[in-house]
Amino acid sequence: MIRERRIRESSEPAGGERPGARAPTRAQVVRSALLCVAAIAASAPHDALAQVGDPAEACEAGRISNIFVDNRSIYEINDDDPFRWVYRLINALHVNTRAGFILRELLFSEGDCLDPLLLEESYRILESYGFIGRADIYPVAQPDGTYHVVVDTQDRWTTQFDLGVSFDQGLQLDRLNLTEANLLGRGVRAEVFAQRRREQRTQGFRLQEPRLLGTRTDANLGWGRTRSGNFVELGLNYPFVGEVGRVAMRQIYDRRDRVFTYSAADDPDFTNVLLPYRDEWAEVSMAGRLGRPGNLTLLGLGLTRERIVFRRFPDELEVVIDNDFGNTMAATSQVQDLISGQTRARSTTRVNLMIGQRNLRFTRVLGLDALDGAQDLRLGTDLGLTVGRSVGLFSAEGVPSPDDIFGRARLYAGHDLSSSFVFAAAAVEGRRLRGEDNDWRDVIGEIDLYSYLRSERIPGQTLFLRASAAGGWSMDSPFQLTLGGRDAVRGFAEEHSPGGRRLLLTVEDRIFFNWPWPDLIDLGLTLFADAGRVWSGDVPYGVDSGWEAALGIGLRYSLPAGSRRGGRIDLAWPLGAPPHHGPVFRFTLLELLGIGPGVKDLQLERTRRTRTGPDFLVTELGR
Repeated sequence: MIRERRIRESSEPAGGERPGARAPTRAQVVRSALLCVAAIAASAPHDALAQVGDPAEACEAGRISNIFVDNRSIYEINDDDPFRWVYRLINALHVNTRAGFILRELLFSEGDCLDPLLLEESYRILESYGFIGRADIYPVAQPDGTYHVVVDTQDRWTTQFDLGVSFDQGLQLDRLNLTEANLLGRGVRAEVFAQRRREQRTQGFRLQEPRLLGTRTDANLGWGRTRSGNFVELGLNYPFVGEVGRVAMRQIYDRRDRVFTYSAADDPDFTNVLLPYRDEWAEVSMAGRLGRPGNLTLLGLGLTRERIVFRRFPDELEVVIDNDFGNTMAATSQVQDLISGQTRARSTTRVNLMIGQRNLRFTRVLGLDALDGAQDLRLGTDLGLTVGRSVGLFSAEGVPSPDDIFGRARLYAGHDLSSSFVFAAAAVEGRRLRGEDNDWRDVIGEIDLYSYLRSERIPGQTLFLRASAAGGWSMDSPFQLTLGGRDAVRGFAEEHSPGGRRLLLTVEDRIFFNWPWPDLIDLGLTLFADAGRVWSGDVPYGVDSGWEAALGIGLRYSLPAGSRRGGRIDLAWPLGAPPHHGPVFRFTLLELLGIGPGVKDLQLERTRRTRTGPDFLVTELGR
């Protein structure tokens, strides 16, 4: 902790901080894009503009003469520990993260001038990897005026057999995963998985390489089966590295046979409607940043292609009986007519312009979304604007190619109030048709306000407040929100009260125990109240719910102690509900509400078609 404090105090930067010749096939387009981006990424600077200076240049703070990497295993063993033989066995089975991999992630080298900002950014890069449990980077002054920099890391266990069991509207086997998150200590993630929750029936594999061809390019390959077909995903991503990276580029191809689930709410014969469709997305984008950390301007340009088709409609439209997604039957013509308004196929190629302004600084705190784990918070503002114009390229036979302009604007803001914090996020997107129609389609909007109120007089206690609003208008694509669920009003099932617009309010008192086994597990109690309402809008089965609420109590946990990730066990009672709406018990392996999991609406994410913009170029793939 002393070393972490020293590096934090010394690394605060000043000012704070996606009718002619025959068109190429889809396979040819994807292959060409992959080769193009791979060639560009291979020639990109390996250190993401790590500000390596001329050796002859004078360094105001001193020069780095040596870098020492202490890449420790999972457990530190004490001779008097009765379970030391178990810890030794686990350490022997584990392959440590290689020192060479850690060195390549650093933004500085031997001979560089000591720059506290680069030390801090390197720390954040290392901690972004899930297989590194703890990291610390600190300089040690030498008699000759130079510095030795020590990079101290400790691994997590990386071979995981995950039997994802949860209790949410009954006992569910959510997933079965076999994952090696750090193959041979080189940061490669290999995963074989099967997911089965509600309508999801997905099996496949995924391979992620964070250091393709020795560069900072992330590569992703995935393939598998879904409930309605298959999926394939290919990605090459050279992201903005921390706050010092100047160039970013990415290529993505994602084709997936999906199923959209509608809640049928009050229908007496069935509870859900399942709509199969194919969603295809391809993107090649490049961007650059100007300015300095804490005041960065982004300019980017990209080419995207999106395609959504409903070739199995209405023949394979199904309804679910009594919330049993294994018990389905063919939908009637009345159901088909109700859903048909959100089954408009289209294929669109767009040229996109991206503009962003990032004025952020970072601060590290304990115990917000993690009970006692460290969490880096983004404070300041981050704005982004994407404008895309459809062009007549790569049209698909039999699928309409609308002439439109796409726009997406978003805002993020974070502010600290002494030991308390307030965050806001807002986004709106939509398509404006050109020509005779000249109207807006597929408009989606969301706004979220999160607050963490703490006082030094009451240590270990945080009051979490949330206000979230979301909605969709004039939707050609599948869209529906619901009031109940794990991240909404938690006293109701996920099918409860569907609609087109929604407002949610949450008050949650989070209490950290630091007891009874503080070295083994973090435990905390939570008391919460949720309230919300939906408006029908123009979506299938939409209702006007009026205000509904729930009260609950829960147990939050992080294992091992000090982890940044945790789960929770909740019991929530709906208020004023009919007698058959009893309390809802949920056991989940992750925290769903907070700035850590991300300020976003998961029900909107399943509808969003366009996934390009300044915010999608920051996070490295697989982190």
